[in-house]
Amino acid sequence: MTRRAFLVLALATTVTGCQSVSEGPPEIRYGRDTCDQCGMVISEARFAVAYGTRRGDIRRFDEIGDMLAFYSVHREDVAIFWVHDYDTGEWLETDRAFFVFSRALQTPMGHGIVAVASREQADRLVGQTAGELLTFAEVLARFAKKR
Repeated sequence: MTRRAFLVLALATTVTGCQSVSEGPPEIRYGRDTCDQCGMVISEARFAVAYGTRRGDIRRFDEIGDMLAFYSVHREDVAIFWVHDYDTGEWLETDRAFFVFSRALQTPMGHGIVAVASREQADRLVGQTAGELLTFAEVLARFAKKR
């Protein structure tokens, strides 16, 4: 490969591989992208989560617990956290989500934390799983205590 061809390829990879935090939630290629915490392949949208840093880095995770574990160690300057609605698979910003914690919830890495878009969904899930309703701030605080 010539030097020029290499530079063109490198530039194309850089341009297509970048995504601005302001563009919204990242694309996750299910079955191909891996979790930044555990390295496992991200395969289920309803558990997949991500965050974007103020520097423009995007981190992808196979579930909320892995995102919190990574964040608690690296303490990056996060601009926005995104989660998927457990029922619909829709992306949500964490400030618009309700979180349910229950050991009865089977999540990819066993943390038992999921997000939903409405209080009604959360209440239903809490009732079905003998779970606990939390805000994202409460989820962050509880996870920080475990570390």
